[in-house]
Amino acid sequence: MDLLLNVLMFVAVAMLGYLAGRRYPDLGGRVIRWAGRRRATVTRPPGPWRRRARLLFVVGALAATAPVWPIVQPGDPVANEMLEPAEAAVIVSVVLVFPAAWALLGRSRPYAWRVAVVLGACVTGWSLWTAEFGSYGTPPTVDDGLRWYLVATAVIVASAAVVESWRRPRELLTRRGAAGALVWTAGVAAAFAIPIVGDQQVPPRDPVLPLPPAMTVVQEEARCAMPENHGFGPRSCFRRFTVAATDGANVRELARRLGEHLQRTKQWPATWYDPSTVQFRCRRNGWLNPYELCLELRHDELTSTVKVQIAYYNGREHVVY
Repeated sequence: MDLLLNVLMFVAVAMLGYLAGRRYPDLGGRVIRWAGRRRATVTRPPGPWRRRARLLFVVGALAATAPVWPIVQPGDPVANEMLEPAEAAVIVSVVLVFPAAWALLGRSRPYAWRVAVVLGACVTGWSLWTAEFGSYGTPPTVDDGLRWYLVATAVIVASAAVVESWRRPRELLTRRGAAGALVWTAGVAAAFAIPIVGDQQVPPRDPVLPLPPAMTVVQEEARCAMPENHGFGPRSCFRRFTVAATDGANVRELARRLGEHLQRTKQWPATWYDPSTVQFRCRRNGWLNPYELCLELRHDELTSTVKVQIAYYNGREHVVY
């Protein structure tokens, strides 16, 4: 049965080809001539790059960032690896800086369109890489992809602008060109502003020290990637201070003084449950940095000391199903 169906299909295709050949003996030539007429209609002769074309290029670059938009990103299986709406808005704006700069610096077609196609391919490549391979794990890679994209597109736009200036030196000093150079400079500044986020580091001492009078540090320790549970996850780096009072104050009074010092002097956001019990919220370290700096305060009645522990915590590394 299958053989019969294959034979019938072959005969039908052969008859269709025969009839088409009898009806249109020069079908290939007609297709070639039609394509030539369409190309002559669409392709324009060399000339200035029009405002509508510049706007179309920027809109196309914006559309190329669609894979990183929150409504497009897949929510399964790891929901917390998605870009948050605010992050996506900021990152997409930064990504579009160099395409916008070229939309202002480009002058003549078809050269400007060729460069625009290369920039559009870079935007598409960055968005696909970020959506598929960008990670907020330890260490994160989202910042690396954005940084290399900005470096590549900055070089492309600068090189293309130099070639355009060499080809049309009289059109170098224009308001549009000055605006494009300003946007390009802003993009370079953004590339340097992106934090280089690698492995977790041991927290500094500044968020706690120096201590006010009547307190002293009797012990200090710093560790990384310890398997024990220290309150911030097994892959956290932390620093711990053991603080004692030098004026004979009891441990609850010491905890109250130390908590007020951290809240007022070191600007740690705090929630008080009673005069000696306080909880501190974590601090963000940057818009692309997933590590938060967290602080914990505990008092020990047996030793009459208070332990203050600060650690970097990557909340986005935990899987959320």
